[in-house]
Amino acid sequence: MTRVDFYQLNPERHRYDQVVCRLCQKAYDSNQFTLLLTQNPQQSQYLDQKLWTFRDDSFLPHDTDAGASPFPPILIQDNPDPQGDRQLLINLSASVPSYFAQFERVIELVTDDNRQQARSSYSFYKERGYPLNHVNL
Repeated sequence: MTRVDFYQLNPERHRYDQVVCRLCQKAYDSNQFTLLLTQNPQQSQYLDQKLWTFRDDSFLPHDTDAGASPFPPILIQDNPDPQGDRQLLINLSASVPSYFAQFERVIELVTDDNRQQARSSYSFYKERGYPLNHVNL
């Protein structure tokens, strides 16, 4: 069963884009193929750039093209149509995608801007019996 983690970000200590990049780094380091689902093409483009530049000493192989070859370990998409076999979904979109259960794990980031949406998503997962974890950052 898919495990769902809610990461509560403290805006005074963490920027969402830096947390996303660190989560992608951890997933890559543990050989987890990741779908980074964004809200729109602008957010996809922004995070594409951030993954290139967030650390001077590393590179995170990623792509925004689901059909890219070789298969990108991190796929950034705003289009809710997953491609390939991936273990982790980092959901930055405004809703729970219908295909979330195909992942071993889902991460939802909670910020001041999306708190109400996060509560709705939490209720959605809870009503369906998914294991939920809450992490304060």
